Amino acid sequence: MSVALRFSRRARAFTLIELLVVIAIIAILIGLLLPAVQKVREAAARMQCQNNLKQWGLGMHNHHDATGKLPYGGVRVPARNTFYTALWPYLEQSALANQYNPSLGFYQSPNGPTTASTFTGLVAQPQKIYYCPSDRPNAFCTKDQYYRCRGNYVVNYGSTLLFTTTADGPFGWVSSGGFGSYVPYQLSFNGITDGLSNTMLMSELRLPPTDNLSDARGDVFNDRGAHWFMTVYTPNTGIDLSSDGCPSTAADNPDQTMICTQSGDNYAGARSRHTGGVNVVMGDGSVRFVSNSITLTNWKAMSTATRGDISSDN
Repeated sequence: MSVALRFSRRARAFTLIELLVVIAIIAILIGLLLPAVQKVREAAARMQCQNNLKQWGLGMHNHHDATGKLPYGGVRVPARNTFYTALWPYLEQSALANQYNPSLGFYQSPNGPTTASTFTGLVAQPQKIYYCPSDRPNAFCTKDQYYRCRGNYVVNYGSTLLFTTTADGPFGWVSSGGFGSYVPYQLSFNGITDGLSNTMLMSELRLPPTDNLSDARGDVFNDRGAHWFMTVYTPNTGIDLSSDGCPSTAADNPDQTMICTQSGDNYAGARSRHTGGVNVVMGDGSVRFVSNSITLTNWKAMSTATRGDISSDN
């Protein structure tokens, strides 16, 4: 009797088939769970991206309140700078702003590196507000000796190629003359006659896959880097162009989903790593997600500031 009880209490081992079934069930559950986790992470990243753009929009409004105008998108006189440093005081970056010398270029110390090819300059101190979490946070531009941060958030230069025709966005130029002699303009909110709620101030732009790639996109501290976007094509479509800031041929680009080619024209399109579209901030400070399926007519209308062509999507 005691022997029988002793055997009856012995634990029953799993068979090989049972183990395989359990492993298969676990694999299925993981397969079902991972996409859900990825969706949650992307939703959180998209919300953070929208919050970043909201802060940029507030920065634009605070700059306007203080000066009566929007900042220049990019400027060469008295020195080469962009709206990034102009908005530092309004983006809780006063420590950087107080050290920055606007009479010097972005590449000159202390703005740029104190020693060539180092991250010692003010423009090489990464801040969360520069980056969309879905792309490459803390990305740099190290294609030359003036190391600097890249950024995902860029200003709206309207519906035309850079310098080739009259600018029609909230940021642009009085006369072009190319990179060496363009004369930028500043608009007041009253000057955006299409209406603040109808006109984009900024959008996202995707960064190149490596820091040292000869690619101007997201080189936001450089007045001739792509700190802009235009609406020649709808979001996440088309081929970007740069006279000197792209791989020499399309085939040389390591990311074939965002081709950029060397051209006498210059153009950068709004792009993101979010599914289905891009985040933008409007002149009234509101943030919207614009679908890739928007018509080109409406997309262009959202980018112009004074044309009277109001988007029917608004």
